[in-house]
Formats: sequence, structure tokens, C-alpha cells
Amino acid sequence: MRPRFQGWTGVGRRLVPALALLFGLLGAGLVHAAEPEIFADNAESVAVVIGNRSYKQTVPVDFAHNDADAIRDYLIQRLGYRDTNVFVLKDATLNEFNQVFGTERNPQSGRLWRSVREGRSNVFVYYSGHGVPDLATRQPFLLPEDGNPNQGESGYLLETLYRNLDLVKRKIGPERQLVVMVDACFTGETGRKGESLLAVSAPGFAPARPKTGGGIVRLVATSGATPANWDEANRLGLMTSRFLMGVSGLADAKDGTGDGDGQVAWPELKRYLRQEVEAAARRASGREQIPEVDDAPIMLKAALPIPAVAKGVAAIRDEAAWRRAEALGTREGFEAYIGSCGETCTYREQAMERLFAGRRRDAAAIDQENWARLGPEKKYQAYLESCREVCAYRDLAVAYPGGSDPSGDPRVKRCDALAAGTDDPDRPPEVAGVKLGRIEAAAAIEACRTASAAHPKLRRLSYQLGRAYDRADRYKEAFAAYSQAAKDGSISAMNNLATLYENGQGVKRQQGEALRLYRQAGEGGNVVALANAARMLEYGNGIPKNEAEAVALYKRAAEGGDVPSISKLVPHYATGAYGFPRDLRKGFDLFRQAADRGDPVAMATMATLIDNGFGRYFPGVSASDMVLRALKRGELGAASVSATDTAAQKLRPETIRTVQRAVKEADYYSGALDGRFNPVFVRALDQYAKANEVE
Repeated sequence: MRPRFQGWTGVGRRLVPALALLFGLLGAGLVHAAEPEIFADNAESVAVVIGNRSYKQTVPVDFAHNDADAIRDYLIQRLGYRDTNVFVLKDATLNEFNQVFGTERNPQSGRLWRSVREGRSNVFVYYSGHGVPDLATRQPFLLPEDGNPNQGESGYLLETLYRNLDLVKRKIGPERQLVVMVDACFTGETGRKGESLLAVSAPGFAPARPKTGGGIVRLVATSGATPANWDEANRLGLMTSRFLMGVSGLADAKDGTGDGDGQVAWPELKRYLRQEVEAAARRASGREQIPEVDDAPIMLKAALPIPAVAKGVAAIRDEAAWRRAEALGTREGFEAYIGSCGETCTYREQAMERLFAGRRRDAAAIDQENWARLGPEKKYQAYLESCREVCAYRDLAVAYPGGSDPSGDPRVKRCDALAAGTDDPDRPPEVAGVKLGRIEAAAAIEACRTASAAHPKLRRLSYQLGRAYDRADRYKEAFAAYSQAAKDGSISAMNNLATLYENGQGVKRQQGEALRLYRQAGEGGNVVALANAARMLEYGNGIPKNEAEAVALYKRAAEGGDVPSISKLVPHYATGAYGFPRDLRKGFDLFRQAADRGDPVAMATMATLIDNGFGRYFPGVSASDMVLRALKRGELGAASVSATDTAAQKLRPETIRTVQRAVKEADYYSGALDGRFNPVFVRALDQYAKANEVE
């Protein structure tokens, strides 16, 4: 269960009772230690690049064609492969897999084996598309365009690929390299929220590890426990994006993972990929993605980035250059930044402001003297008339004519309108508040930065500025803003600050400090913080486990109105633990209470209970009605309903068909009324929920 931010109702920070398929896969191969060799002299090297985007029997992999094009460009433009020696397959069928790699019975029949030259060819094999586990044989396989994800025989086994490539490696010899890069996962999930490639779930299932020889160097997007993510900004697979950025020189950067010698050593690339992919995946989906990269004696020359990642690399280098200039804090440093940044020059205005700051110091000193003389006497108009080039206290003078409430300041009103927390006790009663997921980050940051600078003692403005930065995934700035608000006593900020500490976002992960802040905010009346503290104690998340204390905190949170905490108490009515009466009816009544308060998780849970023989505890309620009520809670409702497909207790096909019919009549679903959570239906649920969301 992940921590919840104050005022956040998005799926990423709420508990959804789904069971993920956990697969251990593709262990790192062993490579004998050797001196690094430049991966060059590729005039007779051969590559196979596969990008499977479209599938006949399942959902597409949106950026797979982009991945293939980008890798092809890198091989030809940067590594010197001949165009004719790079075999690009898009939406490859099983027959095409067999033709290029060979079959299990005839491994040397493949085009790749026939094309390589002994002692003269390096080999690069790349795949972007769906990977799927075969539940019957326990073997993972790559899914061809015409393959069925539920029929392993229709796919190309990963073990067959590695066995056939081992023969290719033997042919090219020990002095040449064979690199295999797989930007896919083998969890059975699509990477889209709530979607699965498989018709059945298999909690705890782990496929067998494919066997390989020691000479193949593998880069695999994920260990198999979680889906591989996409880089939406660059429209590539996340692993592919970071690989291309790393080999362009970012992996060699001195302020990152490298030594800045102009060459990307394989250990530098490995460290860079693990660090950057893991961090980007957490930001994008809130889940782990740790790539597996074999050791290898390979050196790559840092080169200009290919067009597919050029803007992304430029943005990262621009950010690093600005941080260096800020660290120096000198005129020379800011001039160097402006002089060196090219088309991407994000911080040009800030650098120019710093350069001109010196000439404003004298004017600022005069302004300070005027305010010190006129402010205490409340001669605000006189101060405004004294202003010249610098008028630092203008907002205070305008907002406090005679000491009026700063809430009347238009800047404060705009910040409130754009970023006030819906359940922040500091929020003025006339302000509606905004869900975190609906904050327009850029506008809110600008408004709240201005407002909080004008009224630094108004703690809700710092909290709201933190929410705006949080929405933009700018966690370091969010941490600073939340810290200021928490220091000033904002209990909502304390909860969100604790969550950053717990996740290690914008600050080094400190579980003890997270628990302390959760407790402090909870004692101040924040029921979400109480529930977060209870969760940490329940699961022992970086702290000693204490389930009895967790239950006590859940009970306090539930009594304070925290809906998710109500559901946490239900199991104790079934077991009679921790002083609860052994009365299942009382426990199930809590689900009804939570559902009545609008919790979609409780609604979906009630539906599954009704469909699994507990309908007598919920008289007058049908499972399909509860599902449709949950969907009207928006994104979280759709995820809660979809998660019932992988829960221990599932919805009956009749219930699913009733919901399919309702969604179809609303023109959001065009598939069959098959009583299954097929991929088309899952996407329709999400669209239907967002369109029919009830605030």
C-alpha cells in the first residue's frame, strides 16, 4: 500500500487490491574479465532490429516502431553499421522470427547466422514489443504480430533465441561482441493501467530462467517483476530512450556516473541505465523498473545524440549547466551558461536576472530603508510613492492598507483558486479547492510563487506551492515548499513532506523521519497522516513492524472520517483480533459505510463479496450496481473495478456482462459481451469512468 498525499485522489497513491504477477527473469550472464575494447570496426557487423507495435490479438505497443527506427539510426549513424546489414522488422510474424533467427530444430537456418562473418562481425539484436510468460511451460516468449498471448506455441521462446544466438556467437568468435537488447517485460501486463495480456491470472507464478552461454551481453528493460515503462516525452521505450541518451555521452558525464573522458565504458553505461531507468519509472508510474545489464569488456565512443533523443539530451545538459552556474554564483558562471547554451536555454532569463542583480543592489538598499522607516508607521501610500526601480514591499503595502486580511490580495486569491487543497484545514471556507491530479502545474507554480513571496508567513501558500511543484514532479522544489509550510505548522504539508521522505523523492529516503512527521500531522488532526503512519507500522516499511499499534491508528483515522481506514478494520471482525468482536456482519457493515462515503475500493470489494456468496450481508444491493457506482468515482473507481480481475475473489461473468452492456449503451465499449476483462473493455472502463465522474 502506497502513502497518500493530502488532497490527492489519484490511483498512484491509493491502495487498489490487485495481485501483480511477479516473475524473476533473465539473470545476469557471466563475462570473463578483459580489457575494454572499442565497439567499432563494424563494416561487416550485422544487426537485427524488431519493433512490434501492432498485434492482431491484443493491444498495441505504442512506441515500438519509434524504438526500432531510433536504434537503427544509432547503429548506422554512430556505430558505423552498413545500412544493408541492419535487418529491420516491424510487426514481425512468427514466420519472420524463424526466418531471421532460425527455429528450435534448425538453429542455423536463420538469416542472421548466415550473414555474419567469422572474426569480422559484431552483432546487435534489438527487440521492442510484448513479452509474455507461458503459464504451462514456465517459459517466457516474445510475442509475434500474429501470436496469441495465451498460447505459448504461437510465440518465439526467449530460450530458443538465446540458444540460437549462442551459435552465432561461436561463429563470430571470442574477439567479437554479441549484444542483445530487449525493451519488453514478461509480467503478462501491457504497461497500461489495469490491462493484462493474459486471460487468467497467476499470483506468485515465476517462469523459468532462459539458459544462455557466457558470451552474450544482455540489456533487459526490467527484471520481470514489473512492467517496462515508456518515455512519453521522447515517445520511446524508457530503456531505449535512456540507452540512447547514455551512449551519447550522458553516461560518461563527470557530474553523473562517468569520468568525463569522452568514452562510455560499459560499467558507466550500466550504472547510468540502472540509475536513470529506476528514477524515471518511479516518476512515471510509481513502480520499480530495474534493468538487468550484463557486465562486458566494451567501450563506446561518446557521440552526438541521434535525432530521436536530441531534445531530451539537450534539456538534461542544459539543466546540468545551469546547476553548475548556480553553484558558482558568479558573473562569470552565469555568462558562461548563457554563452554555451544553444537552442535549449531554459534558464536564460534567470541567468540574465542574476547578471543584472548587482546594479539593483543599491536601489534595493534604499528601498529597504524606506520600508523600515514607513512600514511600522503604516504609511503604506508614502512607501509606494517612494518606490523607484526596486519596490520589494509593494505587495505588502497594497494588501495591508490599514492592516487588512492578505486573503484579499489578488495574488493570494489566484493561488487559492489554482492549488488550494480540498481537505486542507487552512483553506478559506469560500475556496473550493483543487484535486492534485487536476492542478495546472505551470500556472499554479507561477501564481503561488508570487503569492508566497509576497506573504511568506501565510503557510497555506507555501503548502499550495508545494502541491503545484508536486504536480509537476519537481520534487526538490516541492520538498522545500512543504518544509517551509510544515515549519510554520501546516499539518497537511507535514503529511506530504513525510511522503517525500518515505519515497525518497526530492530528498534522501528516511523512513524514520517519515513516520515521525506522519505521527505529528496525525496528532494535529490529519486523518490521512494517521492512516499513513498505520500503514508503515502494519507492513514494517523501513521501521519495526507493530500491527497492534497500526490497528489502533487505523481505528482513530476511521473515527475521524478517513474512508480507506474503515476497510482496514474489517478483517479483525472476522478473526476477533485486537479486541474486536468476532462478528462478520459488523465488519461487512464497514464496507457499506465506506461505500456510502464514496470509497470506490469499498464498492468494488462489496461487489466481489456479493458475487462470492456473501450477498445476504448486503440486502437490496446488486454487484453490478456497486460496480457502476464505483466507476462514477473516476480514475480510481475504474482501477478498483479492473483490479477485481486479479483479486482472490472475482466478479461473476454475469455481473461483468451487465456492466459491459451498460458501458456499451453509453457508447464507450464496442467489444463483445463476453463477461471478461478483455483489454478493450478495460480501456472502455477508464474512459467511461472519467466521463461520468461524480465529484
